[in-house]
Amino acid sequence: MQTWFLVELITLVLSVPVLALSYYWCFLLVTSLKYPRDLGKKQVRLLNFPRVSILIASFNEKFVIERTLDAMKHLDYPKEKVQVVIADDSTDETVYVIDEKVRELNRYGVSTIVSRRPTREYFKCGALNKAMEKVTGEYVLLLDADSIIPPDILSKGIGALESHERAGFVSFRYGHYNRDYNMVTKLFALSQDLGDTTSKMGSYLIDSPFSFQGGFTLVRARDLRDVGMWSNERIADDTDISIKLYLKGMRGIYLSNVKIMSEDPSTLEAWKKQVARTSQGWWRCIAKYWKQILFARNISIRKRLGLFLMLTAPFSSLSWVFVTFLTAFAIISGVVAPPHSIFTSPLYIAVLTIPYAISLFSSAWALWLQDLLKARNLILIPMLSYAEGAMLTLSSLGFFYGVFNRMGFFLYRTPHSGNGGEMTRTHYFQSLANDRNAIIEGMLASLGIVLGVLVFTHGMWFLSVSMAGFGLCTLKSMNLTRGLSASKARQEPLREIAPELVTIRAWRKAESLTTEDRNDVSRLFLLSSLRRNEAHI
Repeated sequence: MQTWFLVELITLVLSVPVLALSYYWCFLLVTSLKYPRDLGKKQVRLLNFPRVSILIASFNEKFVIERTLDAMKHLDYPKEKVQVVIADDSTDETVYVIDEKVRELNRYGVSTIVSRRPTREYFKCGALNKAMEKVTGEYVLLLDADSIIPPDILSKGIGALESHERAGFVSFRYGHYNRDYNMVTKLFALSQDLGDTTSKMGSYLIDSPFSFQGGFTLVRARDLRDVGMWSNERIADDTDISIKLYLKGMRGIYLSNVKIMSEDPSTLEAWKKQVARTSQGWWRCIAKYWKQILFARNISIRKRLGLFLMLTAPFSSLSWVFVTFLTAFAIISGVVAPPHSIFTSPLYIAVLTIPYAISLFSSAWALWLQDLLKARNLILIPMLSYAEGAMLTLSSLGFFYGVFNRMGFFLYRTPHSGNGGEMTRTHYFQSLANDRNAIIEGMLASLGIVLGVLVFTHGMWFLSVSMAGFGLCTLKSMNLTRGLSASKARQEPLREIAPELVTIRAWRKAESLTTEDRNDVSRLFLLSSLRRNEAHI
């Protein structure tokens, strides 16, 4: 077998998963067009009101948790049938914010309790598993600390669960309360809308598997306990539970017209970390459940295939990187002559570009469903390709870490500010760009640009545009100018100071403090708040 033929065979084989996922996505898009427009819009009248527990995960969410808890007062559900359980692992002022809101909600008539632990063992999953000991509801609404729920969510969610045969969970649409904060939040919102519209609406129509998101889901408490609740592996825990429910023969329900508002990341660094963590976690789910999925007796072959397609979606990034770089090196080294490369085949190029063209329509469809298909938003559609290109490296690294069971360097949470204000000035976001992944990202992007230029001289224009575009998008997304000035940024004044410190005198003092000193000020504030609370009691 000639070397050039072997290279092209490898390229073609690795392209198959990408093409399969792309055309499956197109199929779901077509299916989503038939989604019933009135599903979730009509008011639901329940014959009885089962007890519902609202389980909220929180870790240092002082800017958003208060608003989330305030929404509990406006539910159109009997107060005596609602229980709020907060799984709180916070180590900052959030503790006092939550304690005050708990007292307030209990006075209002909504039973509210906090679950806290002496350690953060297993992080969010450990906190939720511990909090489930306090859950008394027949149903559990899973929320994140920044989730703002509509008043009718419980009646509509329970109504949907009870009216669908074999329903294991109800997933609600991801809403965005800071959608217009900057270009990144607009693109992230469009990306989420696209996923919800195509994947979840389409999957619901054909009863195909999709993964729920923990901050947007209603599930029966007994089903949650039957599948063992949250895995202690800590990554992609929501997908882990989704798979276990599907393996029991259940299905997911999606209510597109019921939104839970949430906060979008306002920097590409944070967004890319989310994508990488998802890629890593989904591969761990494949490694953990592939045998059970393959030999499951109570689900059809079609659903098993749907589960594999869902879980292998992040592999498409790694596949694209490997295929393009392998082809480029083979062309430049002379192993493969340009006429022999599949990247010069009009058929192969057409097969690749058709799903991309359809994705442009699907983005417009997603905007139209949200009444956002306006001229000023059309620029978001091609720009989403830029954002997706910037995700390729970290998504590939996440998949790689998942294959080798490495934790990687990904942070376990996304910081929330309540309105996105000054998030790019915090130490957290500065640190995102300063890890080994960023070095790999920069090197691969630079190499992609160089290879793109070289293969262009060999007449490989399609491959050249793809690789150079990938490299430029990735380098732009890394925000190198801020990374180079990180040392100077550490001296910037802290904007996330507690309200009690925002006086002219305290502000001037804070301006002169280093990051470490300001942390000390924050700790002193905690102590003073605790003393005031004790004195008040």
